[in-house]
Amino acid sequence: MNSISFITANFVGRELGYQVTEGWYQGNNATNDYFRPIDTFRKRFNALLREIKDLGFQAIDLWMAHLHWAWATKDHTKIANSLIAKHGIKISSMAGNWGENQLEFEAACRLANAIEVRLLTGSAPFLATHREVAVEILRRYNLEIALVNRREKDTDSMLRRIGYDNHDIIGAAFDTAWFHRMGVDLMDAFEALAPNLKMVRLKNIKSTEEATTCLYSKGCIPLEDCVAKLKEIKFNGILSIEHYRFDKNPAEECRQNFEMVKNWLSLPS
Repeated sequence: MNSISFITANFVGRELGYQVTEGWYQGNNATNDYFRPIDTFRKRFNALLREIKDLGFQAIDLWMAHLHWAWATKDHTKIANSLIAKHGIKISSMAGNWGENQLEFEAACRLANAIEVRLLTGSAPFLATHREVAVEILRRYNLEIALVNRREKDTDSMLRRIGYDNHDIIGAAFDTAWFHRMGVDLMDAFEALAPNLKMVRLKNIKSTEEATTCLYSKGCIPLEDCVAKLKEIKFNGILSIEHYRFDKNPAEECRQNFEMVKNWLSLPS
């Protein structure tokens, strides 16, 4: 059965009051700055988890701006673990950039172990440049990684990025909106990447020209057909609800997206 999770990066605009004027990294930096201080971390992380739990989610993909390998201490991870247990939330994956060099990559792996997460998702420059060393580190820490497609214009490009070995620990996190924007046929892509899929990020957009995410029923991507295709290829991994906004709180629409996906999967509400 698929795990349906809420990627906490949906709240990229939260700490700026949804007044993000300079794009993703402005929200990313503000979120890191907000969650980094240990004196306020418990209160703030608790509020984050409570808000997500109130939407009905029982699983999250924890965005690194909420708990980053660059600043998370043992005290941060101890608090995070206690609050995750308190709210009964499962961490399906950790999401972000997993480091430019070996020191950063290992720091990320240690953090994943500390909060008992098996799957890293996002990008990994160190893996791209030092694959053998990165693979050894992933195996030592008992971790898997799923790379998210961005500018790839075909599935062959994505397969080359994933590589042709170690598929038990290296795979794909399929972003529906990015593939659609690059002109990739989503149904064909699901078929081509099926053996490598570790996660699917369900994301809809208003048009190919506009990257703004939206309510699943209001976008140009046939996400219901995508879920049907995933059922056809028997994908039973993580389905991540992704809908971030810079100008408004997407929480209610994320809840509606969650209900739509459960309905498409014929799961009880």
